[in-house]
Amino acid sequence: MKSSLTARLARTLFFLIAATTATSMFIVELFVNDVEDTILGLELKAEAEYFTEQLQQGHFQTIKTAQLVAVFLPESQADAVMPEYFRGLSLPFSQEIEVGQTTLLIYGRQLETPSGKLFLAKDITIMENRENLILLVLVGVAGLMLLIGLFIARTGARYLVRPFKKLTHEVLNTVPGSSMQQIATDYPDQEFCDIAEAFNRFLFALEHHIEREKSFVKLASHELRTPLAVMSGALNVLEQRRSLSAADQKTLARVRRAMQTMRDDTDVLLELARSEASEGNARIIVLQEIVQNTIDDLEHGDSAYSGRITVSNDSNGLRVKTQPALVRILLRNLLQNALRHTHSGVEVRLIENRISVRDFGAGLPNAIAEHLSSTGAPSAITTTAGEFSNTTFGLLIVRLVCERLGWNLEIAQSDNKGTEFLVHVHNRA
Repeated sequence: MKSSLTARLARTLFFLIAATTATSMFIVELFVNDVEDTILGLELKAEAEYFTEQLQQGHFQTIKTAQLVAVFLPESQADAVMPEYFRGLSLPFSQEIEVGQTTLLIYGRQLETPSGKLFLAKDITIMENRENLILLVLVGVAGLMLLIGLFIARTGARYLVRPFKKLTHEVLNTVPGSSMQQIATDYPDQEFCDIAEAFNRFLFALEHHIEREKSFVKLASHELRTPLAVMSGALNVLEQRRSLSAADQKTLARVRRAMQTMRDDTDVLLELARSEASEGNARIIVLQEIVQNTIDDLEHGDSAYSGRITVSNDSNGLRVKTQPALVRILLRNLLQNALRHTHSGVEVRLIENRISVRDFGAGLPNAIAEHLSSTGAPSAITTTAGEFSNTTFGLLIVRLVCERLGWNLEIAQSDNKGTEFLVHVHNRA
């Protein structure tokens, strides 16, 4: 499941706040330590200068107070007389050491006049404890800042994403059609206004495209029905003359049946083009009869198809309530596709509530097989310029018809041994 933009923005803001807080705390800690070291170092150096002057004037004596110890070791004297923490140090020396629970800052230097070593030790335990307390306070402040940062990040993310959510909501609620409501462009940010205006321009162009499609469908409906009406009238005139032989009358009946089929197919295709669902022509049909009639029409229409289609029926008397013209278009396109891509036979099987159409050709192109198996819109079957073949168009119609009927189309096999389509039939009567 993909994360939302609000959560992603909140995480980013919180990360930036946390990084800024951590960096600030680190810099403060460095600054405090540096100030402490500088002050203590300068104090001890000043003390060392003072005691050096005392030594040169002959007024020095060992000093030991609650916070400071000052010892001078003449050159000829062993360091065993000094406190243990002064022994064995290499001069010059300046460093913190731990003596039990006490923290001492040790400073030592070599003197020439008088000749010897001067050692100073300053007890900084109180300052170290105070530094630890300051560190705990800084950690607490950092935690509080992180909590505040989390609240700010979540609140700020929701505030920043609010216009984007509004825009997304308006786009998702836009229903495609010939008249689509324009989305609002009164956003405070120019970027969202630009997106809304661009989408409105797209809607405007889409409305015009849909209107042109509807006009074309109406024109096509008129142009296709007109010649059919002329042919129907001509056939009526021929029948009224009663001058045709029995063979001619049989041929005339075939022409009239083909013309009626063409009229029904034209109506159905126009409905598909208009994305209209019409249940007015639905009736109960015997599937075996539709299959056989479709095969007869194909064989009479093209002698190359004659005798190549075999039918096996394991579900005698299968009846469904649907539109016969749609079923006929579905079967005709599947059979034509199979016959075009192989010179051998084509098998049609009726198995329970399934129709199987199998050929023994080279299989479907991968792009077409993937598109037919996808869950997207049928219009997803696309090709590059100049490659929109009869196969592609026919299979597009097959998928459109299956979706209109509520049936399922499955590619059971597609390889170098052939292709098998399975149509799962519903609405059994």
